[in-house]
Parts: sequence; C-alpha cells; structure tokens
Amino acid sequence: MNQYLQLYRDVQSHITEHSDPVVNALRAEAVEVFTRKGFPTSHDERYRYTAVGEAFAPNYGFQLMSGNTGSSPQVPDCFGTLADVHADPLVALNTMLTQDVLVVRVPARELRSHPLQISNIARATAPLLQVRRILIIVEPEAHVQIILSDKAEADQDFLTSQVTELFVGQGADVELYDMEETHARYRRFHHLFADVAANARLTHTVATLDCGLTRNQTDVRLSGEGAHATLLGCAVADASQHVANDTLIHHVAPGCESNELYKYVVDENATAAFAGRILVAQDAQQTVSNERNANLVCAPTAHMWTQPMLEIYADDVQCSHGATVGQLNDDALFYMRQRGISADEARTLLKQAFAAEVIAQVPLAALRPRLTHLIDKRFRECENCRLCK
Repeated sequence: MNQYLQLYRDVQSHITEHSDPVVNALRAEAVEVFTRKGFPTSHDERYRYTAVGEAFAPNYGFQLMSGNTGSSPQVPDCFGTLADVHADPLVALNTMLTQDVLVVRVPARELRSHPLQISNIARATAPLLQVRRILIIVEPEAHVQIILSDKAEADQDFLTSQVTELFVGQGADVELYDMEETHARYRRFHHLFADVAANARLTHTVATLDCGLTRNQTDVRLSGEGAHATLLGCAVADASQHVANDTLIHHVAPGCESNELYKYVVDENATAAFAGRILVAQDAQQTVSNERNANLVCAPTAHMWTQPMLEIYADDVQCSHGATVGQLNDDALFYMRQRGISADEARTLLKQAFAAEVIAQVPLAALRPRLTHLIDKRFRECENCRLCK
C-alpha cells in the first residue's frame, strides 16, 4: 500500500495539472479512503477468492500522460457517482491515480449500426501499471454496441486497474462486451458499475480467453420500472491462471427482470471463482430474476469456487439461482472414442459444446463466430493462439 501512496505523492502535481477539475474534485477523498482501508483481504467478502495484495505487491512503473488542461470541465458531473470510493478501496486507488477519462456519449434516439470498439494493447519494455477510467452515457431511446478489448503483445509484467461507469437512459438498449486476450504475466482488475433506467435494457458479456490473474466485478442497478439486464460470462483457464467474476444485480424498481449465465472451463493448475448476488429491494415487486453458474473442471489439480446468492425483501417475485461443478462426461468420451475420435479431440469437442450455450446468447451476431473461433483455438492450445487473427 505504501508504495502506491508514495507514487501518488511523487506524481500528484503532474496528475492534477493535466486532469479535469471534475476528476480532481474526488482525488483527496479517494486518497483518504485508500490510506485508511488499504488493499482488500480474504476477510472482505467480495475479495475472498483473489489475493489482491500479492497482485499489487511488485513495483510497477507508472506512465504519465502529458495532456492539455482546459479552462472548463469536460468530464460530466456524473463521473464518480456510480463508482463510490467509500465502497471499494480498489476504486479509491483507481480514482486516486486517474489522470485521463475516456468519455463516450451516445445522443438520445441514436441507433448506431456498427459496434464501437475500444482497444487496449499493452506494450512495454519494463513492468507497467495502467490506470484506466471509462465513462459511458447512453441517452434515452438510443441503441449502441460497445466492445472493450484487452490484449498484451509484450511478454512483460502488466497490472491494469480499470473502472467503467455506464449510464443507460430511459428506453435505451446497450450491449457491452468485455474481451480479454492477454497472457500469464498480466494482472487485471476491472470494475463495471451500471445504472439502468426505466424500460431500458443492458446486455453485458465478459469473455476471459487468456490471462494471468483476472478479477472482474460487475455491479448493475435496475433503478427504473421495467428495466432489464442480462449478464453473460465465459472463462477459459489453465496452467496457473486465476479468473474471478463477482456480480451484483440490485433490483430497486418494480417490474424489472434480470438473467445471468456464467460458464467456466478450468484445467491444469488453474483457479477460478464466481460469486453472484441478486438483491431485491422491498419496493421491487414483480421482480423476475434467474441466475446460473455452470463449471467444467477438467483436472484434479484445478479448483473452482462458486457462490450464487439471493437476497429478497419483496413478496411478489420469481427468482431462481443455481450452480454446478462437474467433470467431462466419461460416457460421452467413451461414445466418441468408439466412433474413431481421438481422446484429445473428444475432450476438445465436449469443452466446445459446454461453452457454446453462452456464445449462442450473445446478441451481436458478428461476434458469435469470432468467439467460437477464439475458444476453439484456446482449447486446442495452438501455437501463439493469443495472436491468431
């Protein structure tokens, strides 16, 4: 913790000079919170499966930007209202060190015909800390598809802290895709905070195809009547990789619906975790919510933790949740071997079929074959699969 506080003291004047006043206004509060709380530990419920302190322990370099300052704020005042620095010390750390904010605003009733892709390609000749902040505002009745893509081309140590705030206006339709194809020396912490207004729809898909250590936290608030959220997740982990997804869907208004499906394929010495909480407030009557986590553990040395949760304070609801952890089906393997399919190919086909359920629900039709291709490459462990086009 101390090295990050010292880093902030060393670069404080540069960051504040080249940052927006709206961002600077939250900085002192973020410093106070991080100084008081430090890094989360296994005693913190939402971080019990990820060793945060170990991931942040190495000494990473920090890249400063040399952007120009403006005479008037350009970052909207809603910045930081969803990502509460008091609720999470890693959000406080991100806010403390954030210099630039990528702001995406989709005007009311705009229907974008092509996806917007935001790509981050990590390159460095020395260990590097990346602090990123994204603010997405989708105004009423608009429709947009946004792809967040993380890749790493250098075989170097990287640590990424990213916080994304997403406002989905009344009647808007947003598809947000979070794709990671990095490597074993990449550490990634991504927090997504979304507010979905009345009669609006959010579909969020996270695909972890290759990584070192990854923790994704997704907090969705259904704040308007008739809001809808779908969360989809697919993770492939092997070697000594670690993948954790922690989700919270908070039903605040009545008549809202949420659906959640996360699937993992965990092999070799990998560790993985899923914690999904559905919180239904007292006034959120006529809530419909379904949550499912299914996991395929392909080796005795691989580990998977799953924790689906329901917390309901309303009376008129339809809610369900469940989780499964299983192995490759021996009968299916035997059946395929009897028909001339090799053992390795049979295992690959069963893994593909397992992940296919998530891919089939991805709304962006053009992305489905791409995901199928990348997962196939991943299961077959082809040479340089991260760089396949």
